[in-house]
Amino acid sequence: MINLLNNLGLSEYEARAYVALIALKEGTADDISNISKVPRTSIYKVMKGLEDRDLVKQKSVKPIRFTINNLEAVEEQIISDIREGFSLLRRVEGLLSEGGTPALLYTITGRKRILEKIGEMIESSQKTVFLASPDMRSIRLEHGNRLKDAVDRGVEVSLVLDPFIKAPDCTTAIRKEGMIVTDLVVDDQTTLIATPDFEMCGFIDNPFITAHFNSVLRSNMN
Repeated sequence: MINLLNNLGLSEYEARAYVALIALKEGTADDISNISKVPRTSIYKVMKGLEDRDLVKQKSVKPIRFTINNLEAVEEQIISDIREGFSLLRRVEGLLSEGGTPALLYTITGRKRILEKIGEMIESSQKTVFLASPDMRSIRLEHGNRLKDAVDRGVEVSLVLDPFIKAPDCTTAIRKEGMIVTDLVVDDQTTLIATPDFEMCGFIDNPFITAHFNSVLRSNMN
């Protein structure tokens, strides 16, 4: 049973706790810990993981008690997910032999995650950073130190920003009005394009497309 649940994506502790609760049908965290041998220090985190998977639920009593969700419903959902997964696998079978390697465009949503991605890209830079943004103030506040570190380690950092906005540490600063989106190109390897409010972005790590995009951006700025 543990091996089956591991294959379905549950961790060792999650699988053991789930089997214990199935055997109990209902129990406290201590009950589940005693039977599953999952340490008490970990049991609540483990049960939260099972709740997030809709495998168990809490009862509004004290002490907190857990119970399993309907096993037949769980079984049907898992089988449905597996069938859908294999349907997708059949759709991509032989795709690369027919059409070559595709260039994947990843999307990221949410201001916090996008600013974090921008920071990761700047931090990973080895040779060049080209960054154009209508909201350089937010980037400077979040990643001013990362840009300084990049310059200090010899990375060519080129920034394009609105007039009168204080520039972070960089190699070259270009002033330009009317920018609409944030463009970031790192080492001619990765490209990120984000909306002005950093709520949505596209990210690609195809060197050919990135190099072309970088040359177009730089020529437009010049």
